[in-house]
Amino acid sequence: MIKCKQAMENSACGKDCCCLECEEKETCKDVCSDLSPDCGDAVTEETALATMKQEAAAVIKVIADLTLQKKQIEDQEKSMREKLREAMEKYGVKSFETPEIKFTYVAPTTRTTIDSTKLKKDLPDVAAKYSKTSKVSASVKITVK
Repeated sequence: MIKCKQAMENSACGKDCCCLECEEKETCKDVCSDLSPDCGDAVTEETALATMKQEAAAVIKVIADLTLQKKQIEDQEKSMREKLREAMEKYGVKSFETPEIKFTYVAPTTRTTIDSTKLKKDLPDVAAKYSKTSKVSASVKITVK
């Protein structure tokens, strides 16, 4: 299918396809004067990705930059949470808050889960047979007010 950049931006008929392929081209009052697949506004499946990348280059760059910044911030936050958790454990602090945020220490615990792979192989009524207990690390819960 051939799409038309011009039609995608301001089509009076509401379609984004190339007039060359449109079933209503014979009766449409807004039909394009250049009914050629080699038209400069034609976007084929082969050229769509390159065209989109070119037109959205600035947006793609900003998203890439933000995604990298987000990853760096998340890594930094993880490190800071670990340091805060250690300090809270050291001093026995269970909870405290600032004007913006409440911090709550969550003690290590265990969790019992069902091993779904084994459960799916066998009968659901024997699910208890496949329960397993896992250690859960300590963490800090942060609630934004």
